[in-house]
Amino acid sequence: MIKNRLFGTDLINLKQIENIKFVIPSYQRPYVWGDQEVKKLLSDFYKAFQKDKNSNYYIGTILTRENSFEAELIDGQQRFTTMWLIAFVFWTKQSGSEIEKILKTPDGKLKMSFEIRTEVANYLYALIKNKETAEEAIYNTQEHPYLQNIARALTTIQSIIDEEVPEIELKDFGNYINSRVRLIKNTTPKKQDLNKLFSTINSAGVQLEQTDIVKSNLLNHIDEKVLYGKIWESCEDMSNFFERNARISFPKSSWAKIDLSKQINFNKSIFIYEDMDSGNFGNENFTIDDIDVENLEPYKDSGLRDQDEKRDSEVIYCRSIINFGQLLLHTYRIHLKLEDKPDFEGTFHVNRLIEIFSNLKDQAEIKRFIERLWTIRNLFDKYIVKWVSDNNTKIESLELLNINKNSENYYSRTPYEKSAILMLQSVLYFTGDYLRQFWLTPFLYFLYKKNQDKSATDESILKGLEKIDNQLSLCSSMNDKDATYKMLELDLNFELKFEEYLNKSNGTKFKHYWFQKLEYLLWKNWREDNKTEEFNNYRIVSRNSIEHIYPQKNAKIDDDHLHSFGNLVLLSVSQNSEYGAKPVGVKRSMFKEKKNTYDTLKSYFIFQKDGEWDVTSIRVHRDEMIKVIQEHYKRDTNAHHLTEKGGDLIKSFGA
Repeated sequence: MIKNRLFGTDLINLKQIENIKFVIPSYQRPYVWGDQEVKKLLSDFYKAFQKDKNSNYYIGTILTRENSFEAELIDGQQRFTTMWLIAFVFWTKQSGSEIEKILKTPDGKLKMSFEIRTEVANYLYALIKNKETAEEAIYNTQEHPYLQNIARALTTIQSIIDEEVPEIELKDFGNYINSRVRLIKNTTPKKQDLNKLFSTINSAGVQLEQTDIVKSNLLNHIDEKVLYGKIWESCEDMSNFFERNARISFPKSSWAKIDLSKQINFNKSIFIYEDMDSGNFGNENFTIDDIDVENLEPYKDSGLRDQDEKRDSEVIYCRSIINFGQLLLHTYRIHLKLEDKPDFEGTFHVNRLIEIFSNLKDQAEIKRFIERLWTIRNLFDKYIVKWVSDNNTKIESLELLNINKNSENYYSRTPYEKSAILMLQSVLYFTGDYLRQFWLTPFLYFLYKKNQDKSATDESILKGLEKIDNQLSLCSSMNDKDATYKMLELDLNFELKFEEYLNKSNGTKFKHYWFQKLEYLLWKNWREDNKTEEFNNYRIVSRNSIEHIYPQKNAKIDDDHLHSFGNLVLLSVSQNSEYGAKPVGVKRSMFKEKKNTYDTLKSYFIFQKDGEWDVTSIRVHRDEMIKVIQEHYKRDTNAHHLTEKGGDLIKSFGA
C-alpha cells in the first residue's frame, strides 16, 4: 500500500506500481507525443539494454496525488502513456515479459482511466480486448483527434521493435524496461491545489541546461571570457538564424563590410561586441562594484531586435532538426579529429555533455573549439535542412534556406526550390536516430574541410552527402558512432549486400531506410516530361507504417511473396488506415483518384498499370526496384562487390 506522506519522493520501476491505477485528470492535455519523442524513449531503452542489462536507466519524474491504490497523475502522462503502449506491443507479440503486467491492475481494470476523453479509455480497452496489431489498431481513429497520436505512437513502437529487437531478445528486453527503467515519483499532499500546482509546473522558468554548465566550465579555464562567451551565444539559439544571433552578440561590428552568407571564420578584429573606448566595460576584471549607480543614464532600447524582426530575414521562424547540445557533440567530434585525437568514449547523448567535455581544459584548445563552433554553426544554417512554417497554413516542412545579403546590409532567408539534397537530407533525418543524427558529423566535417562558399544545392555538395550516405548504409561491422568517426579519415569498405537483404521476405521487419532511399532515387531520376502536379507536390516525409499492397487478411498467395519488398510500401499512419485491408483494385482506384500528390513514388509504379497484382507482378516490381538501388551504388567507385545488373530502368522513371 502507498504510504501517506507530504511531498514524498520515491525512486521506482514499473514493477513497483503494478497494483496502482492511474487517473488522468481533466486539466491534462491530450496525448501529443510524436515520432521523435517515442523513438527517443524506446531506442534509448534498447541501447541501454544492449550496453548493460543489469544497469539502471533513468527517464525523469512523474508527479502524483495518491489515495490507497489509486493515483492521480498530475504530471508525466505523456511518458507513462507511451510506456503503456510499449507494454501493449510486447503483449501482442506474446513476449512473456513482466512489462505486460502494467496493462491492467490485478483486479483486471485498465491501468489508466480518464476524467474526460472517455473515448481514449475505451480505445485502450478495445486494444486489449481485441489484441489488435498496431497496423490494425490505426483504423477508425480519424473521427477522434485524441486517438490519432496514440495510434501513431503505437505504430512507431511496433516498427522500432520489429526493426531493432530480435525476437529472441523480446522477453529479456521487456523485463529490462519493467525492472531497470527508473522514474522519480513525487507525491503531493492530499490538500494541495492541483490546478495551481499543474499551472506552476508548466509555466516555470527555464531549467539550467547541461549546455550552460559546459559553457561555464570551459570559460573558467580561459581568459577573454566575455569574448568567447559572445561567440558561444551566437551559436546556442538554434531557433534563430546564425547571422541574426551574431549581429545581436557583436553589435559594434562593421556589418557593411561583413558578409555572413560566406564562410567566415571568427576574427576578433572583425567581430566586435563593444566600443573600443568604453572604459571599464572592456576590462575582464570589471565587477558590479565599479558601476556608478547615481550617474547611470536611463536605459534606451537600441531597436536592433525590432529591426531584425522587420528586415533581417524574410523567413523569420524556423526550427532546427537538432538541439544545441547535439550540435556541440557533432562539433566536438570534428574538433577531436582536427586535433588528431580519438573520438570521445561512450554513447552520443546530450545527457553526457558535462562528462564528455570534462577533459577539455587547455586554454588554447578551448578557444580553438569555440572558434570552430562558430564556423560549424554557420555551415549548419547554410547547408542543413530546417523546419519552416508556412506563413499562411502554419504547416511545417523541411527546407533548405538560401541566404542573401541586401543593399542595406541585412540578410534574407528564402527556401530553395525542391532539390535532390533536400530530399536526401529528409531521408537521413526521418530514418536516422532522431536523437543523434550521426550523418551530420561526417557531412559537417566535409563542409568544413572542402566547402568554398558553394550553393547548398551545388552538385559537389550532393555528391559528398551521397558518398557519406552510401558508406554508412552499407557498413555492418560497426555501430553508427564508430563508423561516422572513422569516415572522417578514410573511406569505409562496403559490407552489407543489400540485394540479398531486399530479396528476403521480411514484411514489416524491413528497415524503413530502404523504402525512403528508394523514394529519393525515384524522385531524383524521374523523367522530366512526366512531372505531373502530383509529382511536383511530392515530398519525402515521416512514414512509419508498412502497407501490404496485396492484403494480409485472407491472403491467397504464399508468405514469401506476401511479405516481399515487392508487395510493400511505406506509408504514414493515416495513409495506411485509408487503404486498410481493401482489395488491390480498390486501392489502385483510391490512389488514382488522389489529386494533390502521390502517397509514395513506389506506389506509383505499382498502381500505374492496370491488371492483376499477383506473385509474378510482385517479383517483377521487386526486381525493378532493387535494380534502381543497384544503379545508384554502382556509380560509387568503391562499390566493387556489386554485381553487373541493372540496365536502362533508371532512365525511364515516370514512363
